[in-house]
Amino acid sequence: MSLARFATGALLAALLASAGPGCSDCDLEVSTAALPDGLIGASYKANLGSRCGGGFWFIQAGTLPPGIGLQEDGDLRGTPTVLGLYPFTVGVIDYGTDEVAYKGLAIEVLEQ
Repeated sequence: MSLARFATGALLAALLASAGPGCSDCDLEVSTAALPDGLIGASYKANLGSRCGGGFWFIQAGTLPPGIGLQEDGDLRGTPTVLGLYPFTVGVIDYGTDEVAYKGLAIEVLEQ
């Protein structure tokens, strides 16, 4: 196991251990249906949403467009630099219940 993966796992475990109660009467899910296209050289911002909790967002598979990053709170921000279609799977963790939900999404980057 690499040091980076160990550190990420340790941080995640610490965050989950210190979290408060979550939603117990529904299942966690990613509520974002689709994401807007991005334009080369133009600022991009979108927010991922969840139902029944959530607190820490991450990319489970695939890649975001170069120039766009995912923040822990679900904000996608940046300035795309390469044309293309970028499919990926996001995950969200509910600190209170340790539930994880995933959803496949994509961002297409177009010319201005």
